[in-house]
Amino acid sequence: MKHIYVPLTALCFFSFSLFGQDTEETANEDTPVQSERVKETFYSTRIINGHSTETLEKNEMEFRVEHKFGDMFGANGGVHQFFGLDNSADIRIAFEYGITDYLMVGLGRDKGSGPYRGLVDGFVKGRILGQTTDNKIPLSLAAVGSATITYGKASPDVTSITHYPNFAHRMAYAAQLIASRKFGNWLSIALMPTYTHRNYVAFDDQNGIFSLGGAANIKFAKKFGIVVEYYHNFHQKNLRDIYKNSLAVAFEWNTFGHVFSIYLANARGFTEQQFIPYTTADWLKGEFRLGFAITRSFQF
Repeated sequence: MKHIYVPLTALCFFSFSLFGQDTEETANEDTPVQSERVKETFYSTRIINGHSTETLEKNEMEFRVEHKFGDMFGANGGVHQFFGLDNSADIRIAFEYGITDYLMVGLGRDKGSGPYRGLVDGFVKGRILGQTTDNKIPLSLAAVGSATITYGKASPDVTSITHYPNFAHRMAYAAQLIASRKFGNWLSIALMPTYTHRNYVAFDDQNGIFSLGGAANIKFAKKFGIVVEYYHNFHQKNLRDIYKNSLAVAFEWNTFGHVFSIYLANARGFTEQQFIPYTTADWLKGEFRLGFAITRSFQF
């Protein structure tokens, strides 16, 4: 699994270099092509766990409900836990809003996973570039800044990661740049370099982590697709030995006003501050879980 990011990264760089490829077919090559922004590179503002380059339209509000269950197999799964459905790994409820067609914000509440529970998360995302049908702009580019804060009760144990000596120790941050490109009507790819920073960590951890994410969306019908998302973490040697890289595979269904996504993932949390640094489950041991996301959009 450690080497999965190599083909994903190579695919992304190779695909981004094919700027001469048309993204839309034309009936007559002599007919001038009207330049438009390519839409639905990914169906949603999320790929699976992480953000996509998509943003909400101006004055559009989206209500999101996301849920992850327990391990399907492994030591904590199996038939006695109804393959994880008897356990709740994390829940997120959020409202997100498009300030302009290129700028959106979001605020959510998470049950939380790992050492941090009871989270409020917020983010700002702006689309810097939008891929066009005439390839004058060959890719889409977006930037995301986010933060989480835990309101959980502090532990009296001074050696605990949840002791929180100062208020700032309850906070964590993430900065991300997302580049994506859509090829025709059936394939989209994305590359997501990400930096996460937690103000308070255990002695065998490090505050800041750089990660490189890669994703692909294969659409086998107009409203249906299969999505793969992977984040590879880079950290100091002899630290974070218990942590794994986040890998998720999803099935998406896009209907009018709704995007429904059901997926398998080894990560528990939803925000970058959770699923990137705190994934401990191993796919090869059956330690992956069922999750889903349902969105409903409202236009004001």
